Amino acid sequence: MATQGTGEVDFLFSSKAADVLARLTGADLSPAGHLALLTELRASYTPAEAGALLRLAVARQKAAGKFPDADRLFFTPEALEQATAWPIAQHRAAHLHRHAPPGPVLDLGCGIGGDTLALARHRPVVAYETDPVRLRFAQANAAALGLSEQVEFRLADWTAELKADRLPPAAATFADPARRVEGRRLFGLEQMIPPLSVLLRLQACIPALGVKVAPGVADSEIPAGCGVEFISHERTCKEAMLWFGPLADGGGRRASVHDEAGWHKIRASLVPPPLGELSVGDYLHEPDPAVIRAGPFAELCEMLGARLFDAQIAYLVGATSPTGSEAAPFVQSFQIEEIHPFSLKTLNRRLHALGIGQVELKRRGPPIEPESLRPRLKLVAGGRPGVAILTRRGDERLLLMARRI
Repeated sequence: MATQGTGEVDFLFSSKAADVLARLTGADLSPAGHLALLTELRASYTPAEAGALLRLAVARQKAAGKFPDADRLFFTPEALEQATAWPIAQHRAAHLHRHAPPGPVLDLGCGIGGDTLALARHRPVVAYETDPVRLRFAQANAAALGLSEQVEFRLADWTAELKADRLPPAAATFADPARRVEGRRLFGLEQMIPPLSVLLRLQACIPALGVKVAPGVADSEIPAGCGVEFISHERTCKEAMLWFGPLADGGGRRASVHDEAGWHKIRASLVPPPLGELSVGDYLHEPDPAVIRAGPFAELCEMLGARLFDAQIAYLVGATSPTGSEAAPFVQSFQIEEIHPFSLKTLNRRLHALGIGQVELKRRGPPIEPESLRPRLKLVAGGRPGVAILTRRGDERLLLMARRI
């Protein structure tokens, strides 16, 4: 979608636009109807205004899964894609507020304000942004939620302010460096904009620093002494946080997993977990992706009375049901019904013998992609659901037939 100009942005903040956007809330805004809707809107508004209305209405619908007040907020499509989901923003802001000394927070690169709004619920914020449209949207979002008095917005490059020694006094800093340039993904902490080295110069002035980085951050790039938090939402490891100074909370690695009950945290000692055999009847536990990145396998094994059957495979197995275990939020669990050497012929034979008509394919270890197998599976019409787990033990490829717990 096209970049919005000043006129279209002004229009979106008007009462006329608010009325139209209210009518579009809950409407069918699927792509097939865009042309007809634009034609209708252009009868009353300029083509640029009609396009801006449609872009914002579509963005608000897409944002509903990220922001509880999406129908009142302002988004650009690109900024929405990059914005943090509201539960994560709240979790992060609460951590910063709990561990930072008293005082305001600098939000360096606020975008449309997702993290700014969460931080502002706890303490005053000075928010920097270099894109004027995103900054205006962030200002409007703060106003929509009654947080304008908590936030001072600055259209400026904070790195230039740092060089000129013009950054305001603050108790803590949150930074979300850019990891894309013109649609191209940037890898490595020194490829971010700004790079980690610049942020560490800032940390020498303001010790309490939190930096949002990609969940696949290389262990070798993580500075010594900081805390590393891998964050999971909707069973996906969405991001990692590097916490410095008092925000490190003892340092080390941890995972934070969000589900319908709230947040669950587990720290990793990185002690080697126990190894053992794999048996029919065992419960197999697949850790959440954030837990795998953090590495608390020994802790999970102790909670579940479990072990690894291969030191390189992140599957835990044990004789104890996970029901009621404190580890339950960190794993998905299955009970193993059969163990076979893997082959497509064996898989199809067992699907038929077990009467499986809907199969969930899981993989860890073997190079074969489960979905490449799906068109070749021989399922039983009207059959029961089942799970086929493709894995390995050493060089041996395995097929585990299981049921989800």
